[in-house]
Amino acid sequence: MLNIGIMGGLISNPNLGCVALTYSLLSDLEKVSKKMGQEFSYTIFEFEHDPKLYTRLRSYLHLPDNRLRFVRNGFLWMKDWKYVVKMVSVNHRMSNAIRSCDVVIDLTQGDSFTDIYGERRFYELTLIKEKVEKMSVPLILGPQTYGPFKDTKVRELAGKVIDRAQCVISRDEKSRDYLSTFTNKKVDVTTDLAFALPFDKPAKNSNRIRVGINPSGLLFSKKTEGTQLAVPLKTDYDRYLETLVERLRHDSRYEVHLIPHVGDDAVEDFRGLEGVICHDRFVSPIDAKNCIASMDVFVGSRMHATIAAFSSGVATIPAAYSRKFAGLYEALGYDHVIDLCALDTDAALESTFALIERHQALKDEVAACMATVQEKNAYLEQILERELRAVKR
Repeated sequence: MLNIGIMGGLISNPNLGCVALTYSLLSDLEKVSKKMGQEFSYTIFEFEHDPKLYTRLRSYLHLPDNRLRFVRNGFLWMKDWKYVVKMVSVNHRMSNAIRSCDVVIDLTQGDSFTDIYGERRFYELTLIKEKVEKMSVPLILGPQTYGPFKDTKVRELAGKVIDRAQCVISRDEKSRDYLSTFTNKKVDVTTDLAFALPFDKPAKNSNRIRVGINPSGLLFSKKTEGTQLAVPLKTDYDRYLETLVERLRHDSRYEVHLIPHVGDDAVEDFRGLEGVICHDRFVSPIDAKNCIASMDVFVGSRMHATIAAFSSGVATIPAAYSRKFAGLYEALGYDHVIDLCALDTDAALESTFALIERHQALKDEVAACMATVQEKNAYLEQILERELRAVKR
């Protein structure tokens, strides 16, 4: 049995986008397992452990207990040496678990191989990659965004890790081109894993146009998460969101839904507004996607919430705070991304309302782009099979 370590792919986390990556990766790996005629077991490295969520994932994949286990991530950044000392026993168990892996696939939560979320987060997630390589365990960097790396030392460490990896997979051409500016590593380009997450599309029971809005708790002034964001927005996100909700809820053509994707996001700030349906947080990424799939048009600043919409055939308007959005969607031939870093609030709102008016045309474009997604997903399976067959046990 091939033991595959999974890093940067979460299960016990309120960020359903990161969890969707794990569900989709393991689903792809199970397909590869059948092609290879070899069973895989999975060791999930993450910071928290919710047994109920692991049971849910085992049930989804039809995995027995002995083929999916949790190991707590350690902490190796010596700048916070006191915490490293506190984590000595955790680091030791993590090292033993890494040693037991035949190969490790690291997704870095899809978008966190960068320092835009702060220095600590970069080193916390990257030094573990370096440890895998130093232990001579093959490292596959799975489909993700790479960079930007603003600090010179950060970029140097990222380059070393990338150069030593067995295989590097990007989810967009922008990342591949960016890496070519400081490394000669070959980069395979596919797309985001979460496009392949399954869903059920419910029958529509309303004549009004259902507009789903994902109010990001990362961008809203009353933040609902502790993640740093070292990226200035030109758009006043609070005013953008509030104006969007206000105008739509007073237009009888629309039925407005506020849909969280990381915990509650900023939904609670709008609860109680007349004409607005506020959804509670979801238990799994599939539950969230089923809800999003019932919309006619979806505006979101959580990228995996927009991927859930796009891959279920919904007219999708990504409201972006980083280049990961444009990189991903431009690679599919879809250029309807609202750039919150480049547009002022009025321009962002004008573009968003114009796209909502054209939602049927957007829906047709989404359907056409999904053919490209399917090709890229098939290519990813080929890459995984190629790399796993090359692993020496």
